[in-house]
Amino acid sequence: MQVSKLWLQDYFNESIDSVDLEQVLTMAGLEVEDIQNFSDLSDLIVVGEIIGIEKHQDADRLNICQVNVGDKEPLQIVCGAPNARLGIKVPCAMVGAKLPEFDIKKAKLRGVESHGMLCSEKEIGFSEESDGLYELNSDLGVGQTIKNALSLNDTIYVLSLTPNRADCLSIMGVAREISALTQIPLKAKDIDQIESSFKSKQNVVVEDSKACPRYCGREIRGIDNTKKLPAIILSRLASAGVKSISPVVDITNFVLFEIGQPLHAFDSKKISGSIVVRKSKPKESLNLLNDQEIEFTGNELIIADDKQPLALAGIMGGELSSVEHDTSSIFLECAYFDPANIAGRARSFGLNTDSSHRFERGVDFGRTLNALNRASELILKYCGGEGSDIIDIASNLPERQPIAIRTKRVSDILGVDVSAHDVEKILKALHFDVDKNGDDYIVKPPSYRFDIEIEEDLIEEVIRIYGYDSIPAIQPVIESNILSANDKERSTFSIKSSFCDYGYDEVITYSFVDKEVEEKLHENSNSIELQNPIASQMSAMRSKLWGSHLETLTYNINRGQSQVRLFEIASVYKKNKSVFEEKVMLSGLAYGDHLIEQWSEKKRQINYFDIKGDLEGISINSLEFRVPESSNPKALHPGQTSELFHNEISVGWLGRIHPAWQQHYELTSNVYLFEVTLDALIHKKVKKIDIPSKFNPIRRDIAVIIDKKISTGELVKAIKNEAIPRLVDFYPFDLYEGSSIEEGKKSVAFLILMQDTYKTLADQDVNKIVESILVLLKNKFSAKLR
Repeated sequence: MQVSKLWLQDYFNESIDSVDLEQVLTMAGLEVEDIQNFSDLSDLIVVGEIIGIEKHQDADRLNICQVNVGDKEPLQIVCGAPNARLGIKVPCAMVGAKLPEFDIKKAKLRGVESHGMLCSEKEIGFSEESDGLYELNSDLGVGQTIKNALSLNDTIYVLSLTPNRADCLSIMGVAREISALTQIPLKAKDIDQIESSFKSKQNVVVEDSKACPRYCGREIRGIDNTKKLPAIILSRLASAGVKSISPVVDITNFVLFEIGQPLHAFDSKKISGSIVVRKSKPKESLNLLNDQEIEFTGNELIIADDKQPLALAGIMGGELSSVEHDTSSIFLECAYFDPANIAGRARSFGLNTDSSHRFERGVDFGRTLNALNRASELILKYCGGEGSDIIDIASNLPERQPIAIRTKRVSDILGVDVSAHDVEKILKALHFDVDKNGDDYIVKPPSYRFDIEIEEDLIEEVIRIYGYDSIPAIQPVIESNILSANDKERSTFSIKSSFCDYGYDEVITYSFVDKEVEEKLHENSNSIELQNPIASQMSAMRSKLWGSHLETLTYNINRGQSQVRLFEIASVYKKNKSVFEEKVMLSGLAYGDHLIEQWSEKKRQINYFDIKGDLEGISINSLEFRVPESSNPKALHPGQTSELFHNEISVGWLGRIHPAWQQHYELTSNVYLFEVTLDALIHKKVKKIDIPSKFNPIRRDIAVIIDKKISTGELVKAIKNEAIPRLVDFYPFDLYEGSSIEEGKKSVAFLILMQDTYKTLADQDVNKIVESILVLLKNKFSAKLR
């Protein structure tokens, strides 16, 4: 909506020049989208009158015009506008004038000198498009600057209003807001009651009182619709972006923008019988004022007479009953239509009018008669004639219900103490009826505020007028305690990051698998079946992630991927009799070549030790890989499978996929599957920090003979668990089985590394450590020193 500052000033005795309207309105929720200021328009653009015109000899579309610009000699100007003709007054930009897009200079057009330019609205900057010269009111004085002639010493604010602020779709509504925001009092503007000269004979019937709760009208006879309206009214309409049509139509438009109440004038002589407010009948049609013919469906509210529809209620009038220049008597309509019955009707016919825009959002039903009297007053004043009494048919108008507002609630939401006095002052400035109720208030909104229904609406109004800029920027006060880091646990994110560092991709798969996969691949005969699966192949809750991962693998292989490494952290589900169990597992697989094809290394497929190394690195060597003591999962190859242990507890599996399943999934390369409980990876050993020694470590090597069945790792583990003082490291470096070794035995050579923090170890200290190791190996594993 376009709002003129000069028009706003009419509502105040005190000047509003000191008010930064852009800032004030925007911060109050009435966003100023654009500002148009024509006060710097060149003084060399004046009112000119074409006093002579002839065709250009060398150009069919050009005219040579003689233009009267006042005291000076008439100017010769070449013009190509289609509406250039003798006697009209238009803006004339003389040589030296600066237009928004170019400057005016003396020129020759097809050999004829041109001393200026006759302007359209676009060239002056009034509009983006125009199709001819801007024809001015014939009453304007020749030679006047356009600024003075059209009262352009004005600033136009283009407001972008939200749908709930229909009360600001008028100059008066915006003025009310400015008054509340700045405490500048509004000027009292009384509307005179029109004394009736005769009793109206026009019968009005409202059949649909729900859609039209109030319908007012007045007959006015003997008008002269050819008279010129004062320049002030026309300039006000121009500032609102509305072109002049005829005096009666201009006045109804003027009142619409002034008060916010749409009106419509019918030519009384074109009305047959009664005026009826009713729903349309299917297949009825109406030619609108914009020459558009529409056909009704039976749901639209219309204004009709005894013969046919006259207007689409609240949207646009019909061509048949329109007011023309020779109209001498009119029926002036002013109504309140229910927003729910108007909303969407205009768009259904591809229309968007100023009337529908307001009726859809809600028009002030408390000022219907005031708007009718205001329009009647202006018509009688400028067009003459006499008015009848008012026809006023009212039924169930909306009622504004009282709303309780708690002042403490205002302060709680705002975060700033707002006194009860300030709350009362703000609400009264908004013209709300306010009654004190203890420390709180009972508030009744005015009839034009359709958006105020609950306490929160009132609180929003208080905050809006109080001013968002008035809310201090207070730093929040929070108690900041440094959380201690848990050195014994790793985060899930850290584990995921480690897998990504090793070249794995995280996947997220459904928790549902095929029942056959659950029973055969996962070896779960007591599966949890879904009563309403999303697909037939997702009918059971999975007890392992392998089935989902093999499906993901085949999906990627079918799309050209030759190297796949993936992992997932997700829940698995089991049922033990009637008890359901859920456990979080980390599972994954590896497939394809060890490295991408390259020149520096020979191509080879991944193997068990590649994946074992990955898991050792990711688990920070907290996992043990052992040969399964009992049978391994049927999904894995019996000879290439390890059971994973953490603190002597079985926590998972690693192995190559069983050949039968490899064939089932049509896999051409080796696939290694693994799974481990997430808890086993989350818990980690805290590394003991020792003072570094400046003394050299001492090395001793021993070779012991043990049974072949005994794992070398068991010996290493036994020695390290003993935590022998000054023993730094103990690990095997050689294995021998030969003729000099008994059958069923093997010789394992171990490196023993010893060091003291504060001294160099003596021989007796070293021998004592070596001896304790030998004794331990002998007692636990029957080892013999070789």
